[in-house]
Amino acid sequence: MNTSIRRIYLAFTAGFLALILLLGYWQVVAADSLNDRPQNPQALQREKRVDRGTITTSDGILLAESTSKRVAGQDEFSRSYINGALAPHVVGYSSTREGKTGVESEYNRFLAGSFGDQPILDRLRRETKRGANITLTLDSRVQQAAVDALSGQRGAIVALDPTTGAVLAMASAPAFDLSDVESGFEAIRTADGSPLLNRATQGRYPPGSTFKVVTATAGLSTGQFVPSTRFDDTGSFDTPGGPIQNFGGAVFGDHNMIEALTRSINTTFARIGTTLGPSGIGNAMDGFGFGEEPPIDLPDDQVVASGRFDGGSLLPNDEAGIDTARIAIGQERLAVTPLQMALVAGAIANRGTMRQPYIVESAVDRGGKTVYEARVNDLKQSASAEVSEQVADMMTRVVLEGTGVAAALQGLSVAGKTGTAETEDAARNQAWFIGFAPAENPIAAIAVVIEDTSGTGGSVAAPAFADVMRAAVTAKG
Repeated sequence: MNTSIRRIYLAFTAGFLALILLLGYWQVVAADSLNDRPQNPQALQREKRVDRGTITTSDGILLAESTSKRVAGQDEFSRSYINGALAPHVVGYSSTREGKTGVESEYNRFLAGSFGDQPILDRLRRETKRGANITLTLDSRVQQAAVDALSGQRGAIVALDPTTGAVLAMASAPAFDLSDVESGFEAIRTADGSPLLNRATQGRYPPGSTFKVVTATAGLSTGQFVPSTRFDDTGSFDTPGGPIQNFGGAVFGDHNMIEALTRSINTTFARIGTTLGPSGIGNAMDGFGFGEEPPIDLPDDQVVASGRFDGGSLLPNDEAGIDTARIAIGQERLAVTPLQMALVAGAIANRGTMRQPYIVESAVDRGGKTVYEARVNDLKQSASAEVSEQVADMMTRVVLEGTGVAAALQGLSVAGKTGTAETEDAARNQAWFIGFAPAENPIAAIAVVIEDTSGTGGSVAAPAFADVMRAAVTAKG
């Protein structure tokens, strides 16, 4: 074989191999992504032949179902959202035009009937695929209370069962109605306030004084402080970054650590943070899950981590040289999600053990067989039971006689902590409240954030907490 023929032969062989590899990639490696693209005509036709399972709340309220019509001798299905404004960010949408989000995306395998031996049987029979029915952990009564508490405001509320991690409510405002996605998505996408954003899991805010719960846990866990440790506040605490003062310039004089949390004394917690240093603060942050995306059953692109940020970059919790005085009071580039702060409250409520949060309780196929069931998983050991009880007692005092009295509920012991983080506009705040109740045997841990308000955590977020907690107590009772 002469040189020219050999070159031609090798070129044809290389091209043939490249074609095989390319076809293999698109048919095997990239097959799922191609199938899932809303623009794929074959995917659209297949989607119309899928009778997706229903989505209901834990108390039996229907949120999503498939409806059918007869076209050319075949049943074609479309998604229908009942109570589409109740929990749109959690349920998500399944749209032939816009794709899938939320539970509709994360549990698509079950909802679309692509689990077990069902897909094979469907192909053999050429029958309509019928998905499993999903039950959420959300309670419609608690969820509605959260939606109502956010009415006319921007912010988010997360309520979870601290003993299991089950999410009882997850609300974000402004919101949208899932029923409008198919026909009015562009209006939703361009509306003021970014209604498609799930502020509960994607919104990052400075935590303000709610972070003092983490600082108090750190101080007690190291043994360097006890609840009775005494401090003398002069109204100012000097740091390399400048003096730290109390809200409104208040001076508290002689007091102990319990009173410091009750009155939310900045100077005392700045002193504690300075004493703890980067490792003391950093270890506590690690224990509460800061710096990691909470492993909740929502799509990865709908959940973000909390921690310290430089621009968009997440910084180490124990970075050398950091301003631990300001971290201790919830400043110094801290940015957190409401889900993260609900987990903080939940860990203290559950005697130091943080449970993994989850949204879907179960999936049951059309034959009544349970094909998926959630399990309770430990996520972090944030503190010892002893330290958690000490912090819980301190948080109870906050509601009884401190900055969180507006969160009090008659006949119920409530533990909580307020937070008021200033914005660039000195007259506007990000208002927080985190807490749980009953303090001695908690049924719910809740985090509330209200954006861009002239009020404080005690005046704006605490009443919202009380409304949602009242609904949780009623639902559990």
